[in-house]
Amino acid sequence: MKLTKNIILTLMLTATSCLININHAAAQEPQEAPIDTLTRAVNQIKDELSVLKRIKISGYIQPQWQYVDSAGAPSVAGGDFLNGTNKIQNRFMMRRGRIKFVYEHGIATYLLNIDATENGVFMREAFAKVTDPWTKSFSLTAGMLQVQYGFELTQSSSVRETPERARVNQTLFPTERDMGAFASYQAPKTSPVAGLKIDLAVMNGSPRVTKEFDSYKDVTARLSFGKTTKNEKISYSIGASYYNGGYMQGVKTEYNMTTLANGDKGFEAKTDTTNFKKKAIREYMGGDIQLSFDWKPGITTVRAEYMMGSQPGVGSSSASVSAPLKWTDKVYHRNFDAAYFYLVQNIGQTKFQVVAKYDWYDPNVKISGRQVGKAGTGTNAGDVRFDTYGFGLTCRLTTNLKIMAYYDLVQNEKTALAQYGTDIKDNVLTIRMQCRF
Repeated sequence: MKLTKNIILTLMLTATSCLININHAAAQEPQEAPIDTLTRAVNQIKDELSVLKRIKISGYIQPQWQYVDSAGAPSVAGGDFLNGTNKIQNRFMMRRGRIKFVYEHGIATYLLNIDATENGVFMREAFAKVTDPWTKSFSLTAGMLQVQYGFELTQSSSVRETPERARVNQTLFPTERDMGAFASYQAPKTSPVAGLKIDLAVMNGSPRVTKEFDSYKDVTARLSFGKTTKNEKISYSIGASYYNGGYMQGVKTEYNMTTLANGDKGFEAKTDTTNFKKKAIREYMGGDIQLSFDWKPGITTVRAEYMMGSQPGVGSSSASVSAPLKWTDKVYHRNFDAAYFYLVQNIGQTKFQVVAKYDWYDPNVKISGRQVGKAGTGTNAGDVRFDTYGFGLTCRLTTNLKIMAYYDLVQNEKTALAQYGTDIKDNVLTIRMQCRF
């Protein structure tokens, strides 16, 4: 019992000694001044804000209503007016619902662009970009990105003056994106060639950003030059683009245009085992020009682009193939040409803007009119030319909100095909609201 009391007494004395030493040390330690506490807290907030400033979030939504001349009509103005087997003549839809996340730090940029509509949620862009730290003129980008071809294809849908891109761009480049890598050079403002931009890209060549289905890679090159006068009243740019690629045919039979025995132009079938796994060539070239000037009636913009080349497709369509062709399919090789023209006029200093646009797409320049669909020519719906005249009015209610009314007058050439014997009723009226953030 005595031993226990001694142990307890020793522990109490030891604890008391420790408390005295702690209080003595605390009394000797200087107290932090209130100003120092505030400074430390402010610096911590600044560090956190510097990280948050590297992240930028933006986007836009485009709800719209459309009316087409005839229910169920085919259309490139947001897709055919069909819902399964149901034919539709008017519809509400969310054409685009984009949200973009960008993270920038040092020489690196990371971007993720998502599109959310009633059809689902899809990734539109996702890439990493590295810029040289010395001149900041060279950059290398890899991931899912826009195909670097022409002007309209790379122009954002949030600033384009019409609801949709020209038919040729939607046919050759559906979704406008692909998986790959591209290098870019932008001449600095102090350079003798300021305004020069060069883009080179290597991509899978899988339209609609589907999985790669062969080992072939597509290459694009674009050269552009733009300037603005010192008073910023006039700006102009010109560009030239080239695309070279293709896909594995996977079939034995291919069709090429030729002069038939009866003198007509038409497809000639060639069946050969060497056609199997042969590369179907996609080759495009084109040029574009833009001019904008600010004068008393308002800002006027004129824009034009022409392109031509060879496009492999199937009998019923010249659209770029996004999946391996079946063994029973046949490849149709066509030479095409296409163009579009814009005239955009701001109404003085008001919130209104008017636009007129014309574009054509001729998927097969070697045959036209009633020759298309003629017996023995082997031609089909994939050979029909379309001309589209568009007219629109836009009102910018605020810097982030605008309303657009636009009418597409679509004309197909009259052919020997039953479907296109006359001009089909496929004109489309679009009323769209766009909200940006």
